[in-house]
Amino acid sequence: MTSMPSGGAAAGTTELGLRVLAAMLLAGLVLNFLVRLPATYEVRKIDFPGYYRSGELLLEGRSQELYQSHVAPFTNLPIVSVLLAPLGMLEYAQAWRAMWWLNLTCFAASFGLLLWAIARFFPPLTWPGALLASLIFLAFAPVMRRCLVLGQTTPLMLLSFTGFYLLCRSGWPRTAGTILGLICLIKIPPILIVGLMALRRRTSVAITAVGVVAAGVALSVSVFGTDLVGQYVDRVLWNNLGRSHAAFNNQSLDGAFMRLLTDRGLTDWQTAARPFPVGLAVALSTAAIALLLAVRGHRLAWPTRAPNDADPSRGSLELELALGSALMLLVFPVVWIHYYLFLAVPMALLPFWWRRRGLPWSWPGVALLALGVGLASGPEVEGNALYRAHQRELGFRVGQNQRAFGAVLLVVALSAPLAELGRRERGATGPGAAG
Repeated sequence: MTSMPSGGAAAGTTELGLRVLAAMLLAGLVLNFLVRLPATYEVRKIDFPGYYRSGELLLEGRSQELYQSHVAPFTNLPIVSVLLAPLGMLEYAQAWRAMWWLNLTCFAASFGLLLWAIARFFPPLTWPGALLASLIFLAFAPVMRRCLVLGQTTPLMLLSFTGFYLLCRSGWPRTAGTILGLICLIKIPPILIVGLMALRRRTSVAITAVGVVAAGVALSVSVFGTDLVGQYVDRVLWNNLGRSHAAFNNQSLDGAFMRLLTDRGLTDWQTAARPFPVGLAVALSTAAIALLLAVRGHRLAWPTRAPNDADPSRGSLELELALGSALMLLVFPVVWIHYYLFLAVPMALLPFWWRRRGLPWSWPGVALLALGVGLASGPEVEGNALYRAHQRELGFRVGQNQRAFGAVLLVVALSAPLAELGRRERGATGPGAAG
């Protein structure tokens, strides 16, 4: 008679089966991402011409024309054009494909570093854990494909952001601050994270980042002159910070209310002054978010001692980056869809940090986070013709706000661990206070 397998053997077989299933699902996620890539390889002229032309102008000694194009505008400080000069040495199609491969490599490297970070800081990395991290990270595949279609630099910024996290988490605050400052020289919204680092008393990170930004501005003035930097302030900063528009790919609070409260076109990228109802709605929404965070997280502002991320009971960097990334996508007037890629790494790290901190959780809270990630990562971005054809339909206009709404949900959901950490940090009684 054949004996029945022992309980230990059965459990081992079940665990092996779960690992195999998780590995297969992970392979399926990666394969699903890869099979959709070829369509993004076609050479296009959307955002990338601005980068390519800046390199050409620098090599031709015509940098004074950097901000004179309305077809392919350059939207960075003049000094950034130096980094883009190699593109100008190539034919346009060659430069496009070089950027495409660079972006894809950066996305893959960010994914690899994410898994490595989980294995290092939140061991062990199991197959189910790798599957969960992959599900969250690859949820942002539509945003990544948007980056590839545009020829944007955001995947490179994602890799830099991941490097910033690893350096900060490993006890290299000045080097981390240098990376964060470089990111802020290329993308404006992460400046909010610099402020958050200062608020959490990560002063070495914040001061170094501010120094790098200041150095970039000073270099731009010394190398290119005050006139060109003045053009950058007038045509880039003012357009992005002082005005707004209702285009479908502006996924800030400003953009959402411009779509809801005005009849501006969904493919009209000319910025305009905010009408009073839009300004009021943005002010009230921002005040509500600020009040929520002040009430739930005031104990964490300027703590008595700097956070110690090596201590499982006190680390908060992962929450800070997740919350800061969601906030920066809401509060700046112009926030493009591809900026939502910044959420991919901090949101994938969050469950592992949450478990290590022993924070309480609830199914409604998990559902709110999952819904927030699902909306923020969003569906595939279609061609401009679709948005132009339906731009007068109220339901369609409301639907274009889903990423901004997702970011709002993430802020609300992340305020819960913020409040719990505040209770622990001040030694208040509450769930898990002894931790």
